[in-house]
Amino acid sequence: MWLDILRKEVEAKGPKQVAKELGVSRSTVDLVCQGKYPASTARIEERVQNIYGENGLIRCPAMDGDMIAADLCADRWNKAKRIGMRASNPETLRLYKTCLSCSIRR
Repeated sequence: MWLDILRKEVEAKGPKQVAKELGVSRSTVDLVCQGKYPASTARIEERVQNIYGENGLIRCPAMDGDMIAADLCADRWNKAKRIGMRASNPETLRLYKTCLSCSIRR
């Protein structure tokens, strides 16, 4: 079932965007979809279910549990990693702390 969800997302958005949303490489997405991934797919399966399990929406702990799109989640997570503790804005700092400890993106 999770593999069908992954393939559907790849077909709709392309492997590059799906890889970004999942936080994995594009080649990983390609190999998993083709059934040629040499390692365990447990981590990818968990991410697919966490990120695309609720109609492609994620319950974001940094946004007080609001549902956000997978691409917005990926963008915010990447921004939090980039900015880190250098953030001077309290909201950005909260985003950093919450995003980096998020169970969805670990």
